[in-house]
Amino acid sequence: MVQQEVPDSITLDTVEALDSVNEVPDSVEVVQCPRCGTFHAGGVFGEACFQARRCARCGFLHEDYDLAARWLHKMEKFDCEVYILDVDKLQMNGNTILLPEHVVKKLEENFNTKKLEEAKMKQQCHARVDDSIQDQ
Repeated sequence: MVQQEVPDSITLDTVEALDSVNEVPDSVEVVQCPRCGTFHAGGVFGEACFQARRCARCGFLHEDYDLAARWLHKMEKFDCEVYILDVDKLQMNGNTILLPEHVVKKLEENFNTKKLEEAKMKQQCHARVDDSIQDQ
């Protein structure tokens, strides 16, 4: 790697003053985007924000399916590689993903495993509480 010297100071040959400053007109509204939560100027947040955050693999906004994945299958987030094994064979009914039987079985197994883990953790927690009460 070649080392380069950094000058102690930089002098500008010419300095140009701006004649005027362009101001943003009051009519440009800055709005908080309901999808991503950031602020966009002039209504840019609509389709442009939606397109920028789509999954390159499946074309969905994963966050639109996160809540259903959490409630129905005890998954932290929607993962298209779990739900949609073959994007070319994807079937939809409106905004609902129609899952093949083998995917449903896999999700049920995952759900039951997590349910058992939660039950074990509750049991261990209750055992600790009981032990601490008996120690007193």
